[in-house]
Amino acid sequence: MKPIQQALVDWYRAGHRDMPWRRSRDPYAIWVSEIMLQQTRVETVTPYFERWMTRFPTVSALAKAPLDDVLSHWAGLGYYARARNLHAAAGEIEQRYQGRFPSQSEAVRALPGIGPYTAGAILSIAFGQPAPILDGNVMRVLSRVFVIGGAVDDAAFKKQLWALAAELVPAEAPSHFNQAMMELGAMVCSPRAPGCSRCPLAGLCQARASETQERYPAPKIKKPLKTVHQVTVLLERRGKVLLVRRPAAGLWGGLWEPPTGELARGEAPALAAARVAKACTGFALDELEPLDRFEHVLTHRRMHFSAFRARPRGRLQLDHYEAARWLDAGAAKKLGVSAWTARLLRSLS
Repeated sequence: MKPIQQALVDWYRAGHRDMPWRRSRDPYAIWVSEIMLQQTRVETVTPYFERWMTRFPTVSALAKAPLDDVLSHWAGLGYYARARNLHAAAGEIEQRYQGRFPSQSEAVRALPGIGPYTAGAILSIAFGQPAPILDGNVMRVLSRVFVIGGAVDDAAFKKQLWALAAELVPAEAPSHFNQAMMELGAMVCSPRAPGCSRCPLAGLCQARASETQERYPAPKIKKPLKTVHQVTVLLERRGKVLLVRRPAAGLWGGLWEPPTGELARGEAPALAAARVAKACTGFALDELEPLDRFEHVLTHRRMHFSAFRARPRGRLQLDHYEAARWLDAGAAKKLGVSAWTARLLRSLS
């Protein structure tokens, strides 16, 4: 264990990527960065992180901000439950800890949206505690160095690696050690063609010794994406468009969008648009005009949208949604909207 610990810490201290959250030991900044980095590339996260920290520089600033403002600063990153959990957790920290991020493991884990990996990153990097971490990059490093077989989505395999990570993290320099593990997996110990000649653990890696690096870990079995057909209607009145807010739970929870619903099998899109608009808003449609169809791909489904614009007739009677606003296109883009809604709104200009 000791040679692995020392090699990784020395390697990290000799040089690593400069990222804005690595210039601080503020637990709030580290927390935000770790949530943003989940399943998202560093290059994508960096400008979002910088805008976020400018608008919400402290836990208290985030706790006091309207949720719509929070979601608008998250828009485009996806996984919007993470932004809602950040906001909710900030509120708890403000109320229970007077805006100071807790340093006890149990308190950190109890916050909304914080799992064992995020807690370990915060506790080790911000507070210097020997808390383990395990993400996809770290799993790959440990699996190869110790030739531990298993698929990345197998619970028993992950449990074994968590135990190993806990045994490995040193009491001295746990921050540098954990960040070295993440850095090594991201930059050197890649899934394919790993850069073993540049690896500080090359002489200690059992998979390299047997030239079986790419066998570890086994990949998860990919499931085909589910295809979903939707209709969405841009309702326009006196230069403004109607946006409605989704319930907090579920896909795109709390975000604003035009009235949208699923297209039934065999149903004509224009008829579906009229049905969805009536069910969601109470409006009948005049001057229904089809727009270009488009596709939006998520990690678990492929969304096909048949889009329309129309003039509403009648009185607003909201159903399936929590709130409604008539907005010009510019103001609408400043709300918390999904990437597909932002794309659709751009078609109005």
